Amino acid sequence: MNRPYGIWLALGLALMLSGCRGCGARGGLPPGRPQVITESDGVTRYQVDKGKAQAYYDQWGRLERIEVDSNGDGKPDRVSHHAGKKQPTRVDIDTDFDGHFDRWELYDDAGRLTRIGASRQGNVPDMWEVLDPQGHVARREYDDDHNGKIDRVEVLEGGRVTQTEVDADRDGRIDRWQHWSQGRLVSEELDTDGDGRPDRIVTYASDGKVTGLRRLPAR
Repeated sequence: MNRPYGIWLALGLALMLSGCRGCGARGGLPPGRPQVITESDGVTRYQVDKGKAQAYYDQWGRLERIEVDSNGDGKPDRVSHHAGKKQPTRVDIDTDFDGHFDRWELYDDAGRLTRIGASRQGNVPDMWEVLDPQGHVARREYDDDHNGKIDRVEVLEGGRVTQTEVDADRDGRIDRWQHWSQGRLVSEELDTDGDGRPDRIVTYASDGKVTGLRRLPAR
């Protein structure tokens, strides 16, 4: 299949400009001679082989992903997904080189890291850290029962948890809102009738004992 020279030039430039943000590599990959391959999904792509790094492009010369096998075991331990952009939109990382990804990084259009996923069980993310524009953790989202849905959220300010949202009955809706101060639970709002809004509030003393329970006015 013959392609205009401009496409190969574009491939080389994209490789030089693109970087694997998940591993801190900023210089990108050097240009190389693409090979036409057909992958397991039946789609024809262009591959640039640079030993430990493989870059894949679609038929229009747009960068799809870069795979890196940093320890040379024949399995990629870092895959950056580019969706045709110089900067990656997502990076999958196998931090312990066991053949399974255990860290996921998401980036916005400006190349800023916005979310970091981790796997506490299995090969899919079950905990996410959401970063603010300054790169600080603003939220942690947990899938504690590993069903693919978030059932617990921690809201942080200055590195401390200030609020926890919990889906206690696993119906896909938050029904407990816990408020924290100085590392201790101060109060908790409950949704006891299942309408998605709190209707009870419990307050706690510094030793964890309940000091009050009252009904909240209807909203």
